[in-house]
Order: sequence, then structure tokens, then C-alpha cells
Amino acid sequence: MGQIVSVDVKHSLGAEEAKRRVQAGIEAMKEKYGEQLSVLQVDWSDMHADVVVGAMGHSLKGAFDFLPDCVRVSLELPWILAMIADKAKSLIAHKTENMLLLPPPPKA
Repeated sequence: MGQIVSVDVKHSLGAEEAKRRVQAGIEAMKEKYGEQLSVLQVDWSDMHADVVVGAMGHSLKGAFDFLPDCVRVSLELPWILAMIADKAKSLIAHKTENMLLLPPPPKA
């Protein structure tokens, strides 16, 4: 059994816009790193997303919860990676913050 790492990334976008930006960020990741990932599966439901990422023989499960003032990201680290949980939290927060900085959609 591993360790679940959870990070709250604050924002002032509202839940819907935060979700839209994270969706766009995940799509960009698929385009950029798709060949290096054995799995990148996201199951969206309302203001929640379950994520499975597979690379280098490891599979990581996680989730996004989109709240009005933060995105809660959780990731289950296998026991071998649990010892770097603090570093993982920092990386998760940084990557999520970058997704939240994506521009809003163009006005029609």
C-alpha cells in the first residue's frame, strides 16, 4: 500500500473555469507527452475527475475536485515513491497552478 498525497491549489476562478483550464492542461499534456505515457485516462463527472497515469512501468491513480476557491488534487503514490511525498506535493501544486494560468476561452 502506498501513500495518498493531497494538495489544495487556491484560485479565484470559480469551479467551472478551474475545471475548464485543467481539462485544457490535461489535453496539452496528452499532446506533449502522449508517446511517453502508457496510460493517461481521465474520467470526468461533474466537478470531479479520476485520473490514471502510467509511465515507466508504474501506474498512478489520482483525482481532481473542483471547488469554488481551490482545486483539490490527490495522488496515490506507490510505497516506493511515498518517501518523496513532499517533493510530489510541490510538483503537483506547481503543475496544477500552471494549468490554472491558461488563458480563458475566446469570446464568441
